[in-house]
Amino acid sequence: MPEAPAASPPPIALRPLAPGEAGLLLPLVEPLHHIHASCRPDVFHEAGGPAERQAELAEILARPGWFCLLAEDARGPAGYVLAELQVIEADAFRCGRRRGFVHHIATRADLRRQGIASALLAAAQDRFRAEGATVWATTYWAWNAASAALMAKAGLAPAIILADAPLD
Repeated sequence: MPEAPAASPPPIALRPLAPGEAGLLLPLVEPLHHIHASCRPDVFHEAGGPAERQAELAEILARPGWFCLLAEDARGPAGYVLAELQVIEADAFRCGRRRGFVHHIATRADLRRQGIASALLAAAQDRFRAEGATVWATTYWAWNAASAALMAKAGLAPAIILADAPLD
């Protein structure tokens, strides 16, 4: 008996997210935040609840230069990228530039490794270019091998090393 063809992944649509829709991010933000709080409790806490995080996300999305692209499938939010166009003024030491900066990226657990995060990053790059950015960047934690691999695949390479330690 012939083997049935593998089911193709459900179609994914990407769209900008309005500040009033910040609640749609919570199913994706909560697990991401929990990982960060577990790995770096000296930096991240879980004292605030979903309502506080939703309000914070709505405020962030309303800031000039910030945007969120949401990936959705038939079941709802599938992934997101939260990004900012940063205008860096020239000074006596540095060149001025417009830089796209990725602050968060997450994909729903059941849809990982299907290209959604790569599609979100490509769409963010397109938006950065459309807004006059000439470079893009992100940060990720040294313990986050998945983010390191995703960013390398997207063409980003470490440029600055931040080392930290608690003070006694």
